[in-house]
Amino acid sequence: MATSPHVEPPCDGGCRDRLSDLPDGVLGTILSFLPTKEAARAAALARRWRRTFAGVDTISFVQREAHDNENYTFMKEALERRSRNGDFIDEVNAALLCRRRCGGHAAPRVFCVNFGRYDCWDRPMLDRWLYYVLNRSARELHLDLRLQHALVGERYLGEPRYSDDADSDADFPASSECNAYGYEAHEYKLPRRLFSCAAIRTLCLGACSLQPPELIALPFLETLVLRNIRRLGTNIQRLVSSCPRLIDLTLERCGEEAKCFKTPAPDHSYTITVLDRHLRRFAIRCCHNLVRASIDASELREIDYRGAVPSESLLDLRGVDKKIFSCSIGFCGKKVYKGEFPRFRNLLDKFTGTRHLHLDSTHLGSDLGSKSFAGFPSLPNLARLELSGYLRIGSIEAMTRILDQAPSVEVLSLFLKPTYQERFETDWPSLHGLRVEIVVRDISVSCLRNRVRCINLVNYQGHKARRKVAKLLFCNALVLEQGCVVFPRGPHDVQLELKNEIEGWVVNKSAKIVF
Repeated sequence: MATSPHVEPPCDGGCRDRLSDLPDGVLGTILSFLPTKEAARAAALARRWRRTFAGVDTISFVQREAHDNENYTFMKEALERRSRNGDFIDEVNAALLCRRRCGGHAAPRVFCVNFGRYDCWDRPMLDRWLYYVLNRSARELHLDLRLQHALVGERYLGEPRYSDDADSDADFPASSECNAYGYEAHEYKLPRRLFSCAAIRTLCLGACSLQPPELIALPFLETLVLRNIRRLGTNIQRLVSSCPRLIDLTLERCGEEAKCFKTPAPDHSYTITVLDRHLRRFAIRCCHNLVRASIDASELREIDYRGAVPSESLLDLRGVDKKIFSCSIGFCGKKVYKGEFPRFRNLLDKFTGTRHLHLDSTHLGSDLGSKSFAGFPSLPNLARLELSGYLRIGSIEAMTRILDQAPSVEVLSLFLKPTYQERFETDWPSLHGLRVEIVVRDISVSCLRNRVRCINLVNYQGHKARRKVAKLLFCNALVLEQGCVVFPRGPHDVQLELKNEIEGWVVNKSAKIVF
């Protein structure tokens, strides 16, 4: 006898929406994990949820595109003096007013407003937002005011003119500074009330005028991020000295004065001293006017440096030991020159106990293969190694030299930047070219054969140098468990051929390779 399909019994009132039974404050906290616009849409789904937006404690808006201030037609022909960021400002106002209408009298716990390009006409509205947030803040406040987009990159984008001698300095030295591809925004003068708000835990400022009052009181500030602050002087030292609980300090392109951030101003040099604070994380990125940074590194766990190869006096890390867990080092310019090798070695000697190292050099550390480099320092505790840069002839030798000094590496990641030709040409290698056998020399690297369990290749496009690196790694990784290869956009048939080729190189057939 045929059986009738199973039918769910009708809901007789025993079924209920348990999520809606939660208090408004709990629902608001849940919605806070969504982007602000999505949280507002979710709050409008049901009548029960309409007032939950008052409990959303995160207001975050990021302007993805920046307007062009060089277009003076808008300013001259406008009937009223208004900013070109009007739509973005309206969105922030709508979110704040919606919280007020729903019964949210206290300021949000997190207030993040990132302009693409701040305009001087935006100042009255920014003043109103900060007045509301600072005067109605509850127990803690995380404030993010980055008013300008900027992307830090190498100053010289072409291929350097290398001679046949790897140790030669025939190529003229690159300038120590780098480019910031972005927009020159107006500076916003911060209100005095901000420097005496005890509720602030996180303060991120970008393209602001740092002119604090004589009395600064930020007793609970833990994270301070300063980006594109042009004029510092002694103000930065006064600000840091007024934060007794500071544990995370980031300086990025601070002290630059020239237009478009291309040239550091020599008369705006500054120093910073943090000896009576126990920093856990310290980052310096492209601060070319920074003369000296003296840091109490007894509790430092993470350090991030980008700029020219530093002099021995630039980073004064006192009490540094093997407790530093993560270290990221990136160099501006075309390459590390022969005269800079001793300074580079002295920098690495400070972090020999790190477990995570990210080395970003123009040509994937190929300069380290030079005979003039007096030995790469031993890194016995290194477990994660990340290398970023362009591939050239000496890159494989440099990579093997680093791996020889890091016997405990388990995760190896290579971020392969596009070469000079690839930035202007989108042609992938042909299928006929991929059928040419790649020959690599035999190597014996202890960690690659016995320790490396994960290999990541990012921006793998299948050119000859990249195929050599991939074959060298996958053919020698005997205990490999997982691999990840990321292709840029390109023809599917070529990517499929590259995928099959890599799978054939993998020695450990039980390893999981993700493409």
